[in-house]
Amino acid sequence: MITSFFENLRISLGEIRTNKLRSFLTVLGITIGIAAVVLLMSLGQSVQAYITGQFESLGASTIRVSAERDSNGRLDELTEELAVKLNDPERLPSVKLAMPETNSNYSITYENNQFTVAVTGATTDYLTAESRTMDQGRMFDADEYAQSVQVAVIGVTTAENLFGSADIAIGKTIRIDTVLFNVIGVLKKKGTGDDTIVIPMTAFKARLRNRYTASGGSVVNTILVQATNSESVTAATDELKIALRQERGVKTGATDNFRVFTASTIVSSLTSVIQILTIFLGVVAGISLLVGGINIMNIMLVAITERTREIGLRKAVGAQDSDIVVLFLFQAVVLTLIGGAAGIVVAWLGAALIGSLIANFTVVIQLVNIVFAVSISTMIGIFFGVYPAFRAARLNPIQALRYE
Repeated sequence: MITSFFENLRISLGEIRTNKLRSFLTVLGITIGIAAVVLLMSLGQSVQAYITGQFESLGASTIRVSAERDSNGRLDELTEELAVKLNDPERLPSVKLAMPETNSNYSITYENNQFTVAVTGATTDYLTAESRTMDQGRMFDADEYAQSVQVAVIGVTTAENLFGSADIAIGKTIRIDTVLFNVIGVLKKKGTGDDTIVIPMTAFKARLRNRYTASGGSVVNTILVQATNSESVTAATDELKIALRQERGVKTGATDNFRVFTASTIVSSLTSVIQILTIFLGVVAGISLLVGGINIMNIMLVAITERTREIGLRKAVGAQDSDIVVLFLFQAVVLTLIGGAAGIVVAWLGAALIGSLIANFTVVIQLVNIVFAVSISTMIGIFFGVYPAFRAARLNPIQALRYE
């Protein structure tokens, strides 16, 4: 059995060397198909893991409320006053706190360095609401908030961009738009939201921008809500929806003019989209594998025609039909396995390229994807090699020996 295996391998590799260009073009089709399938599978898995990690870093008990257009297309903005009403433990027992937040992108300048950064106006509850901690310095206090003091807490990425290092950020004075702010703290690195600046919302509204609703409410972009714990997120979400419908005048049966979402709901929605997209792209890549398999069959049929006398000679000296079937199946599988191995290498190079182009993102080719590639390559070789192999085995040895 072992001798037969190595003999078939020697013959198969010999045929590949004899017809280098034809073999290369045949293998190329399988290589492209396998590379596409493996890379797309790995990319989909990596994107899903990345998004899950990014949104889970928001905090398991964090809930975000944003304004949505009502059934008439009218946008009813959120207000600071609404957030205050949501801090009601009797009405919303599962809610720990509700914090209004407003933000916008501004040009940030320090000496000759200038960048555009998302600036957030928040209350002193920012660290709790956003599930964040300080790396250096401190958060602004209640007095600074009440007096609209121009102080800022910045993310690690912002500190590195402006000053070259987060270690020297404390005490620096930066310009947000045209207003000077003193840096008093640096947030601990989180992976998401590190390119940010947080200032007292009172200072944001007094120095940068303030908007009011028609009824005089102070407009905010988002209301961040912390549930009492991760187990009470669902209950807190339900309580919020009831309270928001009441406060925002949503009639029974009418569409909500707000949106309440958690990290898990975002991840769930995005995961579904990614899975559908991955399946669709996988089908497209699978078509290229199908074409490659048909090419394998075509090449094997050509090889049978070219080796008709050899087949006749083998049968004349005692080779059984099963020996001929195994020989040609072996050659088909060897071709597809070479293509599969090359495809894995190409997929790995593609993953490395994507990782080098996108910051903080790595495409990981998992072992299960490699096993899948090897398995699918073997199955393609067997499936598309069966017909040519049996056709070769059915050749009449006498007629085969007469073939010119």
